[in-house]
Amino acid sequence: MLLDQAEAMTGLYGVMPRYKIQPPVIHQGPMNFHSIKVDGSVVGAINTGNVKKMEVALNNIHFKNQNPELEQHLKQFTEEVLAEENLPVEAKNDIVEQLSVLAAQVAMPQESRIKIVMKALVTSIAANIVSTGLVEHWATIKQMLGF
Repeated sequence: MLLDQAEAMTGLYGVMPRYKIQPPVIHQGPMNFHSIKVDGSVVGAINTGNVKKMEVALNNIHFKNQNPELEQHLKQFTEEVLAEENLPVEAKNDIVEQLSVLAAQVAMPQESRIKIVMKALVTSIAANIVSTGLVEHWATIKQMLGF
């Protein structure tokens, strides 16, 4: 180390403070990654922060809610929204942000969920995708959510 060299040159040993560097923590438990696929032409236009929030929400659903079918449908729907050519970029960002909030609500225990917020999000997403081919997939998710 550099301090050892400095002490050797001055002849004074043990006067410089030493700091113990903590080893990095490596996750040992089960890991679950939800890599939402984004087409190259959309990457620069969408808000990737919203996509990351959605991935975090999906992980929370996986670990807290234990509903793999709903988790998979939300992931696929998010990818379909991002790939949809009939939606403007602003609408895609809005829908993904709404999906991430909705998924965060779904990850909560049943009694902690804010139903009126969930209902408003479900209605808003349905209104945004009315002119696309995503309506049937969204209807399936709505049914799984109980709306």
